[in-house]
Amino acid sequence: MMESRIKEYLQSEDKELKHEAWNYVEAHYKELGKDFIIEMLKFPDTGTRYRAWNFVKKLVEEKFLTVEECKALSPYFLEMLKDNNVVVRALSWYVTLIPLIDIGIIDKEKVVKEYSRYLCEIKEQEYKDVLEEVREELGIKC
Repeated sequence: MMESRIKEYLQSEDKELKHEAWNYVEAHYKELGKDFIIEMLKFPDTGTRYRAWNFVKKLVEEKFLTVEECKALSPYFLEMLKDNNVVVRALSWYVTLIPLIDIGIIDKEKVVKEYSRYLCEIKEQEYKDVLEEVREELGIKC
């Protein structure tokens, strides 16, 4: 599969295709190479960018990427904490944020100070309980 084709699929409106393309990336990231993965961490499509950031902990543990490299890219993650797509926003808070704080890529204080309101804005019922946990863990009062 050509890289340009993969990138095209990763921005597809077809969720199935997008999902398959990401599975391919996860299975072949070593062949795709570091530059390709770094591009995914900055990817314009935040659904795909979210998946890439979710993969970071594994990549750091495997020494494929360093904490420093990821820290330098962290503004691309932080943007998703206020994404217009509520699914991406909620999942970034609930699934990805705490592991990134734990491995030293994201600064907890900065998130609490500068991004709390974007967490508090999420009113969708299906995220209520999980986001409550995040607020408690980070000490955020809405």
